[in-house]
Amino acid sequence: MTKHGEKYNWQIGNAPPKLDHHSLVKHQIVQEYLGRYIKVLMSNYNIERLVLSIVDGFAGGGEYVAPDGQGYSPGSPQIVVDTVTEQEALLNIGRAKPRKVDAKYYFVERHRATHAYLNALLTTKYGDVRLGKDIISVQGAFDAHVHKINQDIIKRQGGGRAIFLLDQYSYDKVPVPLIKKIFTEVDKPEVILTFGVDSLISFLADNSQSRKKMEELGLDAQIDWATLESLRGAPPAVWRSAIQRNLAKGLIESSGATHSTIFYITPMGNSSWTYWLVHLSKNYKARDVMMELHWEMANHFSHYLEPDLFTLGYRAGSDGAVTQQNDIELGESHHFDAIAADKCKRGLGEKLVPLLFGRSDPIEFRQLTESIGSLTPATAGMIKESLDEAIRCRELLVMSPDGKTRTKGNSIKPGDQLQVKQKSLISFN
Repeated sequence: MTKHGEKYNWQIGNAPPKLDHHSLVKHQIVQEYLGRYIKVLMSNYNIERLVLSIVDGFAGGGEYVAPDGQGYSPGSPQIVVDTVTEQEALLNIGRAKPRKVDAKYYFVERHRATHAYLNALLTTKYGDVRLGKDIISVQGAFDAHVHKINQDIIKRQGGGRAIFLLDQYSYDKVPVPLIKKIFTEVDKPEVILTFGVDSLISFLADNSQSRKKMEELGLDAQIDWATLESLRGAPPAVWRSAIQRNLAKGLIESSGATHSTIFYITPMGNSSWTYWLVHLSKNYKARDVMMELHWEMANHFSHYLEPDLFTLGYRAGSDGAVTQQNDIELGESHHFDAIAADKCKRGLGEKLVPLLFGRSDPIEFRQLTESIGSLTPATAGMIKESLDEAIRCRELLVMSPDGKTRTKGNSIKPGDQLQVKQKSLISFN
């Protein structure tokens, strides 16, 4: 991440800036997610080569002074290169025929001094022979170079899989049309984005300045300006939650992604400004892996949506009988702890079975998770657990493709068919 000001400047010959704790958490997320990403895609031992592109649109100088002031912490450029190298080594343990993670890295940094520091670091760490080959270092703004990078990714033989790390220190450097461009031009992209939502919310008001900024972000149509003003007198958490729903809905629906996670990180210290860590993809499994990380790192994430199934978007003037938004508990914070997990699973258990009553035919578990995946904080495993009581009580019937009946939630497989007992099971093909 590149913050500008004295604290976050990189200059050759000077010590790098000190890493904030919340940025360390983001780095851990990137490292762990990338490792799991490679493991999932290479889980079939017969796959010998994975072509992968990793784009860091706000690369910074590549290293920091550690949060405790002792030694150095790697920045995202080092983290992604070292993680891929480590995963490739693990893939080849005990194998005579090598497996290859054919990765290409694009590190984009706008500021010249910081870019010079990054180049010096990359050369020292990985050798100048790699720069310009599998490690591409670009000086300039990300939005000015994204199309060329996308085209280079597309041209790679067997390419199309790409992870974009867009760790902006703001909310306006990555407008929604730019994200849409990535999802339109690249075959199998994923975006990990930081979005300064509290900073944006504090700026919002029904005036020409706000409307212009939201139009630039591609989110103007998603804001119910009348609601924004009507909630000004409400408790801050209620107001923030309502606006968050509008922004989240707009970001997801306009991005071109089909699956997402959007959750808060609150920095430690005097600042109360929180921001979103957003993951966008076209693949439910990718979303599920990211959600697992949210639960594993419970102390660092929260959200202001329902604990089980989200309702995105909020319009105060909408008909509650139609939207069911009269039941929304605006402003309640949920953390990824044991209490939240229990709330989530119990709530899903109460809502999913009635949801299935409205269906005249069975539904694959895979299809169910695809349809609700981005509207719940639950992982696939938690969704299975939420259905356990209904399965054991025979209220919900679950059948495998070969006709076997599942007797408990954690035995459900992606291709299994689900239907409430009151409906006749006609076909499972």
